[in-house]
Amino acid sequence: MGIKAVRSEEKAQEVNAKRFRWAQKAFNMPGAHFLTWLGTFIAVPYTSSIRPKFVRVAPGHFEIAMKKRRAVTNHMGTVHAAAMANLIELTASGAVQAIIPATARWIPSGMNIQYLKKAKTDLRSVCKFDIPDWHKKQDLSVNVDLVDSHGEIVAQGTVFIRLGPNA
Repeated sequence: MGIKAVRSEEKAQEVNAKRFRWAQKAFNMPGAHFLTWLGTFIAVPYTSSIRPKFVRVAPGHFEIAMKKRRAVTNHMGTVHAAAMANLIELTASGAVQAIIPATARWIPSGMNIQYLKKAKTDLRSVCKFDIPDWHKKQDLSVNVDLVDSHGEIVAQGTVFIRLGPNA
């Protein structure tokens, strides 16, 4: 990696650090959750159906909450598998989008989900991963746990992200 690439990477890390400081402050402002929901609705209309509430954004860590309500339940009165899959994909994609430098790009290429138990309460999705080398073409596996109000994992998902430098 040349001097220009190192400087570019340092600048990208500095921009990301500022973005995270801003995001943490913004989450505490009145109306912040509505604005993040509105932004999500505009950018990814299908995802807005679960009404995500962004809880924590940090490098390599992303959390989103979802209320259990009639619109996301199935015939058994539990959170529908499609709503949980939607939450898993949004969390993994959001985690990558939040930290990717302008010199790289990504796209989801697949997803695996294990439903471990019925989701009978509100859910919180938690994603933690190691920050990859953005200058190398690769497939990244981003793991997400869905946790209920009792702290029990009800589903686990892995979203496969293809990433690399901008062409």
